Amino acid sequence: MTSLPNTENEGSKGLNSELVKKTLAGMDLFANLGEEDLEGLVKRSNPQHYQAGMVICREGEYGDTFFAVLKGSVEVSINTEGYESLTLAILGEGNIFGEMAALSGYARSATVAAKDDLSLIEIPAEVLKDLMKSSPSFKDTVENMYIERAVRTYLRKVPLFTGLSDDIVERLESRVNLISYKQGEVIFREGEVGDALYIIRTGFVKVTKKHGDKEQIIAYLPLGNYFGEMALLEDEKRTATISAFTKVEVIQVLREDFNMLLEADSKLGDEISEIVMERKLRTLEVQRDPEKAERIEALVEKGIIQSENLLTIDLKTCIHCDNCVEACESRHGYPRLDRRGTRIADIAIPVACRLCHDPVCLICNFDAIKRAPTGEIHVINDKCVGCAGCAIRCPYNVIQMVSTKSEQGFNIFNLLGAVFSKNTKNEEEDQDNKPRKVRPKRLAIKCDNCMGYSDTACTNNCPTHAIRWINPMEYFADYERDIILKRMKAQ
Repeated sequence: MTSLPNTENEGSKGLNSELVKKTLAGMDLFANLGEEDLEGLVKRSNPQHYQAGMVICREGEYGDTFFAVLKGSVEVSINTEGYESLTLAILGEGNIFGEMAALSGYARSATVAAKDDLSLIEIPAEVLKDLMKSSPSFKDTVENMYIERAVRTYLRKVPLFTGLSDDIVERLESRVNLISYKQGEVIFREGEVGDALYIIRTGFVKVTKKHGDKEQIIAYLPLGNYFGEMALLEDEKRTATISAFTKVEVIQVLREDFNMLLEADSKLGDEISEIVMERKLRTLEVQRDPEKAERIEALVEKGIIQSENLLTIDLKTCIHCDNCVEACESRHGYPRLDRRGTRIADIAIPVACRLCHDPVCLICNFDAIKRAPTGEIHVINDKCVGCAGCAIRCPYNVIQMVSTKSEQGFNIFNLLGAVFSKNTKNEEEDQDNKPRKVRPKRLAIKCDNCMGYSDTACTNNCPTHAIRWINPMEYFADYERDIILKRMKAQ
């Protein structure tokens, strides 16, 4: 392999583009790419250098790039039950990492750190996708790598398998299937014969069951959960219909492999049996309580459950002072918050960014809306052309298009400013003859969770603390329990 010069600091200084291109051409993954594709890859990417021990990307953070190791090696590790930092692999020269987050849009599944002096190239997700379109062999290699790594990484994180030995988990890795479903696709239907257990790697699924002449939503299951176990344990037909509520990736464990797991871990069958009983009781509760069924349907159909971070207002303590909206406007120059949103019982959900698991607003031809590593979604004003594409795609009306013209009234300061600008116009043109960028008439604005600040303006200025950010999965599970306890006390 070509020897690459080291650099003193992170960045592209010291890494010659021709040497980088030659090194990439020697890698198996990029070997079949043409000269033009390699040239475009290098031009659109960012060579970097890291010293031993430095972290390149962290588990749980977001990123729309992946990396190719040019020189040195990296350590890939995850946090899982029983291990604070479990090493999954050491990747050396010629390997790539970070492709799963770049392709899926979900958070990084592992932490990657430099094991020794490291040179690599950071490649945007758009480049990866373009190469997959232009080169079938490249596409096949990346997809196979994605499946292998997704399964290996995720099986180690599933609490259901924490009691299994490494040998059993490794055996399982080679036998399971990673399957993707589009939003709305049915994974299996009530009444069908069950032949597999499914573990949700990314996304949300919706559980429905026939109740009279209609389909009733019984539950929602996010990543980390599993389903399909009832038919395997009790040798029955499917008791519910499971469909993809969002784009979903599941790991499919066939019946014979499921039986192998039960034999390998005697406690596993008991744990699953307890969950089966709990799910059956929950189904009966929903079917007997129309209000509970309506709440679950609202949580699912209004997209509340697929939010990562949700702004809520407790209507029992809200005094409708509008301090939250005024604080938002004071900080950002325009109110990015609208209290007139949706409502679940005594909880109002204002119009504010929900940090969706699969945000469609990020589809931008001008790369003007991005997701920060910590999850916040923000608009880059200098790149925004005012096309309104993101605003149209956002299903929750969070993104607004506002005029870039000054809304201020006429005053003496505006007049002086206008006169001054006329006097200096010719002088400025002499100094800078470069074409000026035309500012769009409208720009997209949205709640970005006060990115860059130590607090959020809306919650910090509420006198009754009625408005707050919550994890919807945890909050509404507790909310349901509170309702049940109140009923029990009333009885």
